[in-house]
Amino acid sequence: MSRRATPLRLDSTACDGCGRCVARCKPRALKLGSGYILVDWASCDGCGKCAEVCDRGAIELRSPTGVTAPRHAAGAKPAAAPKRVTVATRAPDDGAPSWSLPEAALAVAFALALYLAMQLVPRGVTHAPVWSGVVSLAYYAAITGLLIFLARRHGASVLSAYRLDAAPEWSSLGLAAVTALACWLVSVGYYRAVQLAGLRPSVADGPAVATLFGPGAIGAGLTLLVLAVIGPVLEEMLLRGPVLGALRIRFGPWPAIAASAVAYALLHASVWSFLPFTVLGIALGWLAVRSRSLWPAVAAHVLYNTVFVGAALYKALGG
Repeated sequence: MSRRATPLRLDSTACDGCGRCVARCKPRALKLGSGYILVDWASCDGCGKCAEVCDRGAIELRSPTGVTAPRHAAGAKPAAAPKRVTVATRAPDDGAPSWSLPEAALAVAFALALYLAMQLVPRGVTHAPVWSGVVSLAYYAAITGLLIFLARRHGASVLSAYRLDAAPEWSSLGLAAVTALACWLVSVGYYRAVQLAGLRPSVADGPAVATLFGPGAIGAGLTLLVLAVIGPVLEEMLLRGPVLGALRIRFGPWPAIAASAVAYALLHASVWSFLPFTVLGIALGWLAVRSRSLWPAVAAHVLYNTVFVGAALYKALGG
């Protein structure tokens, strides 16, 4: 089917997620997400009211010839546009779905239920070499299944649904490295301050990490792969995908960043790590919001975990 001209020109990079356009759309054809604008062109009547209230240039009205119409004065009627346009139901520059609050709640509840289920596994299994690694892999396999289900529910590929199909800017990757280092310094400073206060924080130590897949180079490599690569990637897809995306549409970027960060900290179920994990979650959410790609947040998370897991393995292996 050939794609015909659409009544609106969309530029998701200019969108600040204010939501004024969504409020003015009577057919409810317009939705916003983290780094994208979604239009149901079959419902859009081309009235241009969304373009009237957009002062960022993210949405502009096209003329019937397909050329972007100049901005009109407040109160003036926009140029006529086609009432019905038969095209794909996604904006040309967008592949990510518009996540809903029930999907965000499902993502958090599912991950929490998995964690609680893991607590029912006998300690002889969860603390045994190799078997503890198998339990971790089962957890991440279940998370993967949920992510695939949510993506297919919107008819999107996994890469496009979680904004992994967009290559990040080099500057964003540099910022991700700086962010990971800053969060690492905050975490180290926090644990040192807690220890100086005479408290003994209960956090994962070197021996526990080293026995995840057993001792030796192979076990250490598998541990690093699972905890420093697979885990961060899946957690970013889950928390900075449906959770952050749904909350940002309805409450704005910073409330969404804060809420997704708290959810991230809670899912790790550690009182001692709650504060540094919340700080890390805020930083990762900020990276996800400022970029059209999820890769900067993923890169920062991977670097952060690599430093901590690598240090634990080095200590456990007698370094």
